[in-house]
Amino acid sequence: MIVYLIRHGQAEDLSESGHDADRVLVHKGHEQAAAIAEFLSDPAQSSPTIVLASPYTRTTQTATPIWNALGQPVQHEPRIAADRFAEDIMSVIEESDAPSLALVSHNPLIGRAADILVAGPSAPRLHSMRPGQLYGFKVDRENPIGSAQLVAKFRMDDAF
Repeated sequence: MIVYLIRHGQAEDLSESGHDADRVLVHKGHEQAAAIAEFLSDPAQSSPTIVLASPYTRTTQTATPIWNALGQPVQHEPRIAADRFAEDIMSVIEESDAPSLALVSHNPLIGRAADILVAGPSAPRLHSMRPGQLYGFKVDRENPIGSAQLVAKFRMDDAF
């Protein structure tokens, strides 16, 4: 199974409503989202068969170009919202039967999920994801925790 972990694009610091969930992407964030969509729709990639986003505005705005590029419906998953825990995001991964899954979420949650996939629940903090960053991991579907091997890394304008 391939699991893509995506941190939302660059967002404004504060929303007009004052609620974190309502923060929107800035111009660069929209560019990052478009670049991720282009990366994931490239035939050289194992495109995700399911793309789930946190219900927050900035993750929805990041996922929308991906859903459009891959011809997928909008799918929100509350368990990967910013106010949730690593156990929640891991349960989404463990319950999925998709050959390739993409999750658009928030730091530190998305980075912690990467840590657990690579090195297990007692892993030190290894992955602090920047806005608009993607990691792709090949994981053992039967036992994803601690089984991940990095197969893709992407961030617009970055040379990894």
